Amino acid sequence: MSDTTQYSGDSPAVNIEWSYSGKAMRAQALLWVFVSLVLVGGGIYATLAEMLGTNYLAVWCALAGILVLLWGYHYTVYFYRVYTLCYRLTERHLYSLRGLFIRVSDSMELVLIDDAQLVQTLFDRIFNGGVGTIILFCAADKTTDRLVMSGIDKPKEIFEQINSLRTALRAKRSILTGGS
Repeated sequence: MSDTTQYSGDSPAVNIEWSYSGKAMRAQALLWVFVSLVLVGGGIYATLAEMLGTNYLAVWCALAGILVLLWGYHYTVYFYRVYTLCYRLTERHLYSLRGLFIRVSDSMELVLIDDAQLVQTLFDRIFNGGVGTIILFCAADKTTDRLVMSGIDKPKEIFEQINSLRTALRAKRSILTGGS
């Protein structure tokens, strides 16, 4: 997360950018390591016990294929998420950019956000280095009524920043319009 907060005059101009954190996939990588060890152990057992006669080479080829597919999938998802999910917070908007072949940019006005939620699972807190998911609910937005930002590093700081800006804008809007 890069904080590029700029100050001009009395009020700070907020410009915070962040993206999906690769730490969010640590627990999944640990699971794949465990599965890999079990598969390799099964192959070694099949070879040593000669359970399949002379076809132990076929067992090893099948296990190697499964491992390549498993780890290939993991790293494809990892690189897609890390390099294609980006967010930027300004004084009035939250911008999201996602996609590799088709890039989708979306903007959500902070004043229109109805509610915000921070979710951190046990795996996120322990194995994934404290990453989390921020969910923003916006009934007035025509394109996105719910924005889910997963794999966010330092989610509490970003959540509090979004919530404080949202609250300040709503209070300012209420004063200007005379509504509640």
